[in-house]
Amino acid sequence: MRALNSIPVILAMVLLGCGISEISISIAPREAAVNANGQFQFSASVENAGNKAVTWTTTGGTVTTTGLFTAPELAGTCYVTAVSQADPAKTATATVTVVAPVVVTPNEASIEPGATQTFTAVVAATGDTNVTWSIQEGAAGGTITAAGVYTAPAASGAYRVIATSVADPTLSGIAIVTVAPAI
Repeated sequence: MRALNSIPVILAMVLLGCGISEISISIAPREAAVNANGQFQFSASVENAGNKAVTWTTTGGTVTTTGLFTAPELAGTCYVTAVSQADPAKTATATVTVVAPVVVTPNEASIEPGATQTFTAVVAATGDTNVTWSIQEGAAGGTITAAGVYTAPAASGAYRVIATSVADPTLSGIAIVTVAPAI
């Protein structure tokens, strides 16, 4: 009977001696800088598991089942995480710095219908402040002057103020304005 009680201990010693290891997961790269609305491909590898599949999650933007990350439209920091499907307790996380080629200040504002908000913009790579202003939703989203003074429409909603570089019209930045009546 005593010999049977020691079998689990012997079996555990044999398995440990054979190099059976714990599942681990890694993500590549561990850090990335991505332009607002830009995309970046992450990869993950799972070691010591028959099932090498992962589930992807993110704290901002979106990520596909293949690890293709699409950044949100505002600058900031997001985290992309790969979770082992073999052992969901095993994860690896990458830090993503979302950069805007044109930095709009403030990048978010809440104002009442008909109120104004002044925005400024800087083209990040050059420090140039020469931009053209527009509103993604057109006239329904309010108006903005060449000096960056936004006037909210009468209708409540979320609107996007866009600053586009004069020197390089492929570069732009966004501010989100929430228009809501005072409570």
